Amino acid sequence: MMNNIITKTLLDDCDSDNYSLQTKALLKLVDAEAYEAVPKIVQLIKSPNSSVRADAAAALGYLGSEEVETVGPALITLLDDEEELVRSEAVEALGDIDYTPAVVPIEYILRNDPSALVRASAAETLGYLEEASAIETLELSLLDTNEDEAVRCYAANSIGLLGTPQLLPKLENYLNSELPLSVKAELLGARYWLGAKEDIAKLVDLLDKADEDFAQHILTILTDLTEREPTPNIAKDVPDLDKILSAIALRFPLMRHQAEEILAQ
Repeated sequence: MMNNIITKTLLDDCDSDNYSLQTKALLKLVDAEAYEAVPKIVQLIKSPNSSVRADAAAALGYLGSEEVETVGPALITLLDDEEELVRSEAVEALGDIDYTPAVVPIEYILRNDPSALVRASAAETLGYLEEASAIETLELSLLDTNEDEAVRCYAANSIGLLGTPQLLPKLENYLNSELPLSVKAELLGARYWLGAKEDIAKLVDLLDKADEDFAQHILTILTDLTEREPTPNIAKDVPDLDKILSAIALRFPLMRHQAEEILAQ
């Protein structure tokens, strides 16, 4: 809990007409884990300034988990905000506070929002909300050839988070269809998480000929897997993982640290 004097100063800044002061105060309240500031932050989602609304939404994602019944509906009101960054932050905050009543409106956003940024946030957040009913909508985005590639990648990842091993044959069929390589990489990660142990080796093998951007994409998938519970033993499932990741670290030195962290799982 913050020092009461400092808290009051930041809350006073939230009440000011200075948008810069408000955004700075929001960041400091989050850093200080000032959960008592939530009622004040909820008021700021109605600010005429889009940056303040976006920062307020993000702050509620960090601090609103103890007042979900108030914060959730407040964030829902931002899903039709005119600014894409505000909508994106609101979607992600709803996932952060695990507000499951948001699943249906977020599914709608995934298929209908004009912004790829917001649709990507929606695809990612549906995976965190743990409602398997969203899989059908995620599949629509995954297979939509007109959809942004990043959105399709997030959809594949979320399907893996929400699915069960019974979904593996369908995902294998998707792998054999015409999909961008980045989306197929995500599907390999999803299938591995659902029990197809052999698919992690297929994912790692893609590193051999990957350019820098695609190599980073694959490392991000591997990092995500190592941060889940229960943590999968990727090194056991890919015996030559050390050799492959060491080669990547030599080719792309900026990725050395990430490669080492994956090996240290």
